[in-house]
Amino acid sequence: MRFLLLSISINILLNLLPCPAHGQVREGLTWPNAKNKKTGEIIIYWYESRPFIYRDDHRLIGIEYEIMNGFIRYLNAKYNLQLTCRFIEASGFSDCYNRIAGLPQEGTFGASAFSITTERKSKVNFSPAYLQDIVVLISSKNVPIVANEVEFKTVFSKLTAITIEGTTYEKDLLKLKKDQNLPFPIKYINSSQNILHEIEKNNNAFGFIDLPVYLMMFNENSSINVERQNLFPIRREGYGIIYPLQSSWSEPINDYFTSDQFKTDLKKYTPNYLTSEIYQFLENLSIQSNDPVILLNKEKDIQYRDLLLKSQRITDETKLRNIMIGLTIISIVLFLWVVSLYRKRKAQNEKIEAQAKNIESKSLQLEKRNEHLVALDEEKNNLIKILAHDLRTPINQVQGLAQLLLIGSDPISSDQKDILQKITNATQRLTKMITNILDIDGLENNRTKVFLEPVSISKLLDQVTKSFEKQAAAKRLELKFSPSKELSIVGDSLFLTQVFENLISNAIKFSPPGKSIEVFAEEQEGNAFRVIVQDHGQGLTPDDMKFLFKKFSRLSAQPTGGEPSTGLGLSIVKKYVEMMNGKVWCESEPGITTRFIVTFLKN
Repeated sequence: MRFLLLSISINILLNLLPCPAHGQVREGLTWPNAKNKKTGEIIIYWYESRPFIYRDDHRLIGIEYEIMNGFIRYLNAKYNLQLTCRFIEASGFSDCYNRIAGLPQEGTFGASAFSITTERKSKVNFSPAYLQDIVVLISSKNVPIVANEVEFKTVFSKLTAITIEGTTYEKDLLKLKKDQNLPFPIKYINSSQNILHEIEKNNNAFGFIDLPVYLMMFNENSSINVERQNLFPIRREGYGIIYPLQSSWSEPINDYFTSDQFKTDLKKYTPNYLTSEIYQFLENLSIQSNDPVILLNKEKDIQYRDLLLKSQRITDETKLRNIMIGLTIISIVLFLWVVSLYRKRKAQNEKIEAQAKNIESKSLQLEKRNEHLVALDEEKNNLIKILAHDLRTPINQVQGLAQLLLIGSDPISSDQKDILQKITNATQRLTKMITNILDIDGLENNRTKVFLEPVSISKLLDQVTKSFEKQAAAKRLELKFSPSKELSIVGDSLFLTQVFENLISNAIKFSPPGKSIEVFAEEQEGNAFRVIVQDHGQGLTPDDMKFLFKKFSRLSAQPTGGEPSTGLGLSIVKKYVEMMNGKVWCESEPGITTRFIVTFLKN
């Protein structure tokens, strides 16, 4: 049994294998040999004919596909025969038929909704019919329904017939054309196309089509754009599977098709492709004088059912509309509830406003206290200014006396000279700190006046850089200045000097020995000029960058020589640069480099 299931599941894969070339004889499998050996393979040549056999999502399905697999299962159950079947797709309907009629070989079958006819019986064998074969005449929607042969000749002589070459449809049309002596032309389409769809796409067209196919499509869409004509219905024996004349497989085929198992199988899977209602209708239908009425009643029944479905959809839509109305009412109620909440919230807000006024009153009291604190702070600042100013005199005196001793004629020891030099350096640093304090105070209280005038920037930078050469050499730093062409900018020469002194001093302060400091100036597009002071020291972190130009800022980078820092230099730089209508900013890569960029307008 497992072998049988495996054989059925690989049918589709076997279909991909190459088939024998047309005209090539293949040694077949006889029924006695298969029954004797309990194994074997049969071949089913097929061509698409919906709903009988066709591909769907790369999978072979259909009524005849199910029949042949049921045939395999029947033989396995009855004879314990491990038989497989290989499906090979033909190139067309005629090719599928000719492979059985023109190249007879044992163990081969054909499946493509073949109608059982006397002519075909002379060339191939047929299984017993498994479904009623009734052909009806259909026409384009614009063609009127004719009541008799006279009307038929008048209307259909001007139409175009559509059919497939080599089919019973074609023979039925040719016979109709001859019997009625009509001149209508015939348009042939490819066997992979659908006659009903081609008629639906054309005006003034007609053709024969299988009743099961017509009913299946009409059941799926009762508004298809075709009309069924009541005249000339044709009934044949039915549809069957074909196989070669004189084939020894007649015995098992007839045995299966006449068995109760076949009837059970057919009723089980045919509704998957035709619906059980249409299948039962075809089973009970017989061609009699009142056949047009029977078919018309069936079409009306399908249309009525379609109307009921549409009515149900309308009912469902009405229910949905009522639900939407209900939701709208609920939304209005919710809106009113929200309005009520808003009013309550408004009352609460009024209370909050009253509390806010109370808070405002207390805030005024705090403001007065703050004014008092500001006055105290200003008094403190004035004291610091006085103290800083008064400290200059004694510091200058100490510095002057130390320098007199250094340059005096009396000999002093190296230790004494070193002490005097340290005193001088300390007093210079104190003087610088006092100057920064007074500069910041003047800037913040708007007592500092800027005098803008043309300044030779290259000359000024050269002087400032040279003034730091000894300080840089003391830390084994290389101080480089790359002069640009002589340019004049608009600025205050005193403030410019202080700006670049602060930047170069900082670069020296935070650079480790052995590194270099570059100062260079360059023109920019438009009327701009910029100066860059770059060191290769510790760099600045993202957190440092946030507080860089604020006074008394303490950054993560530390002076490499233990130099003191007030945290005021960069805040002074920023104030002076902005007073001269310039801009200053910093770019840094921690552990690699720091660049201060200052831009001014050219004169």
